[in-house]
Amino acid sequence: MLLSTKNSRWPGAILLLGCLLFFTTLRCEAQNLVPNPSFEQIDSCPSYPTFLGFQESSTPDNWSRRLDTPEYYNACIGSSDTVPGIPRNLFGYQFAQDGDAYVGMFSYLPDDNREMISGELTETLVVGQTYYGSFWANAAYGGPQQVGLACDNFGMFLMTVAPDFVQYPATLPLVNHAQVFSHQIISDTTSWILVSGSFVADSAYKYLVLGNHFDNLHTAVEIIGPGADEYAYTLVDAVCLSANPGGCPMSSSILEYVAGDIVLGPNPARNELNLAWGNTRYSNLMVVDAIGRILMRQNVFDRNSALLQTEGLANGTYQLILEGKKEKQVRKFVVLH
Repeated sequence: MLLSTKNSRWPGAILLLGCLLFFTTLRCEAQNLVPNPSFEQIDSCPSYPTFLGFQESSTPDNWSRRLDTPEYYNACIGSSDTVPGIPRNLFGYQFAQDGDAYVGMFSYLPDDNREMISGELTETLVVGQTYYGSFWANAAYGGPQQVGLACDNFGMFLMTVAPDFVQYPATLPLVNHAQVFSHQIISDTTSWILVSGSFVADSAYKYLVLGNHFDNLHTAVEIIGPGADEYAYTLVDAVCLSANPGGCPMSSSILEYVAGDIVLGPNPARNELNLAWGNTRYSNLMVVDAIGRILMRQNVFDRNSALLQTEGLANGTYQLILEGKKEKQVRKFVVLH
């Protein structure tokens, strides 16, 4: 929060036995590599107001501030108009998606300022291995401190070294990249939205950072109501990362979309990229590389979805262009084999 601006042992034994039976040299890979994924574990119930700003005395196990002052909310605090917690937090009203806790942070601020949290994974990622990540997100709105925007690009960014804490007014160079992030604006203020994706580890990552790692120029926003129209605040819960395709909840392969919106995934793509759009009528679809060369072109006049084969594309960032008689939409996607 930028205050100035803004017991039973048997289930575990059975799981271990199952892993030993099926994997003699490997650990059971369905495990979540994110410790304390729903932020439930904490030494004691935090007291007001120390949990505001993610202070060290009131932070969940394994998590810390990466950038500025995010918030930790727990149902044990209760909630009221004067003491924010769960369900009435500082910026909205929301029960936890899993358990009794979640974290909130500014995901869009003027001058590319952000709030982020970081945590250490249980094991180092293996280069060349495919991993599956997901988390649940929600746009905060309607609390004592009102924000008026929602944004996209909230996601998980992986690092090989432990990130240092950076405090406002200092900020970080935003890399305009994350291994798993939301390509749609997270604007639902009522329901939790599942954000998921897969990627191939290109480094021996050991640390996870949650937040919006894209600058304002590359972040789309949407007005969700009256309030500060320069800020977006996102809640996050139930973070997961696994080497097993079934280790984390993943979005359906059937893409859901709002009329007129464009959904694409998985992103980064490996061999295929699914696209879907609403009732807007487009005629041409193109894929363009970083220097403007058209690598793919399709006629999509009578369609509202497409499947692109990306196995022949080199690793890198591409533009997807949908053109209609009165409208043109551009989306970016990454190919990572």
